Amino acid sequence: MARVLKQSFYRRDTQEVARELLGKQLCRRLSSGRIIRGRICETEAYDGFEDRASHAHKGPTTRNVVMFGPPGRAYVYLCYGVHWMLNFTTREKGYPAAVLLRGVLEVDGPGRTTRHFQIDRQQNEQVLSRVNGLWVEDDGQQVSGAAIRCAPRVGVDYAGPQWAAMPWRFIWERPRP
Repeated sequence: MARVLKQSFYRRDTQEVARELLGKQLCRRLSSGRIIRGRICETEAYDGFEDRASHAHKGPTTRNVVMFGPPGRAYVYLCYGVHWMLNFTTREKGYPAAVLLRGVLEVDGPGRTTRHFQIDRQQNEQVLSRVNGLWVEDDGQQVSGAAIRCAPRVGVDYAGPQWAAMPWRFIWERPRP
């Protein structure tokens, strides 16, 4: 039986959360009542004030303030005026950190994922829960460390070579049929 991840799951090291989200199910209840599920296969970690690739690097703004709040919330923002991006806040309140959801099985890319799940600014700052219609479930799918590939994050060259090269992108290398 699947269980909804609690706030305590997210109140941990951001890179651990990013790794352990692999294989979990992203769930979204639409206004029609229909539930869409997708198995998370790619994430990226953004961690703290020093991380120059993080939106929170220079402190709180109207856009990123949710990153400074409690863990287990959706941080949704518009990228390039086109694509909504879904992140999950991590760590303790006051420490800005989040995990970007880059993809689920069958849907590659963060913008395509939010479009598929009909996620937009309405979900920003929501607690991840069934009540709010956006949550993550653990149904027991195991992802071994050997099946996880670490890579540099995407599109963060502006952060400088050190931060752009951080291997904080986690990809579940699933066996192909």
